[in-house]
Amino acid sequence: MRLAAKLTAIVAVGLIVVFGTMTALNLWLQERATLKILQLNGMQLGDMVVAATRDGMLHNDRERIQATVEALAHRGEMGVIRIMRKDGTIMYSSLPGEIGQRLSLNDEQCVVCHTGSVPPRELPPEQRTRMLHGSGGRALGVIQTILNEKECAQAACHVHQETETLLGILDVNVWLTPHEEIRTKSAAGMTLVSILGIVLGIGATALAVRRLVHLRVRKLIDHTQKIASGDLSARVPEVGNDELTDLARHFNRMARDLEAAREELLEWGRTLEMRVEEKARELEKAKDHILQVEKMASLGKLAAVVAHEINNPLSSVVTYAKVLIRRLQTHQLSEECKENLRYLDAIVSEASRCGRIVNQLLSFARKKDGDFSPTNLNEVAEKAVFLVQHKLDLSNVKAVMELAPDLPSVIADAGQIQQALMALLINAAEAMASTGGQVKVITARADGGVLVTVEDTGPGMTPEVAARAFEPFFTTKSQGGVGLGLSVVYGIVERHGGRIDLQTAPGQGCRVTMFFPLVPASHEGKEGS
Repeated sequence: MRLAAKLTAIVAVGLIVVFGTMTALNLWLQERATLKILQLNGMQLGDMVVAATRDGMLHNDRERIQATVEALAHRGEMGVIRIMRKDGTIMYSSLPGEIGQRLSLNDEQCVVCHTGSVPPRELPPEQRTRMLHGSGGRALGVIQTILNEKECAQAACHVHQETETLLGILDVNVWLTPHEEIRTKSAAGMTLVSILGIVLGIGATALAVRRLVHLRVRKLIDHTQKIASGDLSARVPEVGNDELTDLARHFNRMARDLEAAREELLEWGRTLEMRVEEKARELEKAKDHILQVEKMASLGKLAAVVAHEINNPLSSVVTYAKVLIRRLQTHQLSEECKENLRYLDAIVSEASRCGRIVNQLLSFARKKDGDFSPTNLNEVAEKAVFLVQHKLDLSNVKAVMELAPDLPSVIADAGQIQQALMALLINAAEAMASTGGQVKVITARADGGVLVTVEDTGPGMTPEVAARAFEPFFTTKSQGGVGLGLSVVYGIVERHGGRIDLQTAPGQGCRVTMFFPLVPASHEGKEGS
């Protein structure tokens, strides 16, 4: 059963009980008041009958008295009228057949006075009336004592002694039918008003309960279902200033807290997802780094063996080729000899290039610790730019240095770092040889070390090329390139315990950032000692 229906039912029962009790009480009070009024009216009628028959009694005119009694009895509300002697003999009656009859002392008209040994001279008002029930309906019986007066004792017809106080009894019956009809109509009207009041009260209560309770509780239930289904933005209107308003206010506060908690959880989820992705990228980079280190270590060993095995034969080839050139240049040469001389020059040139490649292989394979000491990277950067300035000028590339003041010194091999910077600057110059541009060397403080950045405005690299940029022997140059420059730079940064990062895109140039710790991990013990 719904709450609104329960409240309406409770109020309805209360209204029925209250209105029913009030109606019953009013009817009871009205009955008592009506009976009291009827008793007073009855006694007044008794006095009126006594007064109407007084003159006839003084003159002992029996016919007049009888006629008066019968005339009064024919009035609408009057019933039987009797005048009796004190011994109970009926002297006059509106029913002539009763005249002469003698009532017993136990009859209702007599018993009220003869309960004791001596009848009282006067009766109290509440004992002078009685309720009668007959075929014609209810009637009110009124007993009126007829006392011995001075005029009665002096009358010639008086048969009583002056010492007698009570001469007789007047018994008047008053029909209550008209009064009961009025009372019935009044009770019906009061009952109808009560029923109407109950109906209106129940209707008003139902409307009030629906407006003040049902609709607001329904909204709470609907919004609770929305919250349960995941819609935490649901809010209940805070109308009024009662308990349901407090409940709506606390409900909205709970919804806001749940929404904030969910947003916090979602934010934590997003943060966790970002961190997982970041760690995944770091793991991928670490994996690539390990593969790169292993690859470079393997290639370094191979390069050392190959360079050692090839270097001496190449030196012999270049030496004997140069000896042959000098011998041929001292004689008059035929056209065929001149052609052979050009072949020898090509052999010397290509063998020398192979020698340079071998020297680069030896440099790549060399794993010596180097001369680590406190180094100012600003000075190293300035020297590197100075040494390649001619190359930059030939490529129409402008060098710009943005060096941080008061840069802390790092424990490093200044020569190796200078070699790495020169390799990056030469790569930038070669990349912009046809178009010109600008290359920046930037130094900056970092947490626990120093950042050195080489940034150019060249054509940049595709993601595929950038992914292989630090692989040994990988090059995009059409001629003259060996593919060891960036690999050597990578090895130098690794030997210093740092890290290197390449940022590039087609048409947006290249940005190589190297981080050098203040003290490499391999030298922390030495530095501390």
